Amino acid sequence: MRSEQRLFTTSPLFLRGLVIAIFLTTGLARAADRALIDEGRVSLVVPDGWEKTELNAPDVLAGYATQDNRSSVFFRAMSLESSGGMQDILDATITNYEATFKVKEVSKAKTGDVAGPERKWPGIFTTVEASVVKGDETFEMKFYLLVFETGPRLYLMQASTTLPVREARERQIYELIRSLVAKE
Repeated sequence: MRSEQRLFTTSPLFLRGLVIAIFLTTGLARAADRALIDEGRVSLVVPDGWEKTELNAPDVLAGYATQDNRSSVFFRAMSLESSGGMQDILDATITNYEATFKVKEVSKAKTGDVAGPERKWPGIFTTVEASVVKGDETFEMKFYLLVFETGPRLYLMQASTTLPVREARERQIYELIRSLVAKE
């Protein structure tokens, strides 16, 4: 067999190996981008352009925001024993919004799962549209609320963005939610 013939028979193998290597390194790099929350009990992939933000609430575990601060997400944890169930937390959060903001719309709550290394965890999700007043300014906002349980703990994830919602921002928020991984 001539050397040119050997090159063409090994080229598909080489290309397949190269594609697999690129796929694996991209996946591993993406896994390395996971942000760890609550001592690694929760992790997520933070979208490009989002940075860790310092929130002045003592019960906030972690928060991230876009550079222009028009979209954000933060996490709180509660003991299952002291806070009731997921629906109780969601209802209390919405009641708090109604007392603080001018709530215009609350979507119907949906149930689902948050991925975990050994099992899936139950969760409940809804959105809230409201007018938020800060000083002399009013901001129209959409909030994305997810409450999920991981055995002894409940987590509240609140993401938000300004209205009208830009498709790219909403896509980032939903990708952030789908990237969640939780463990007990």
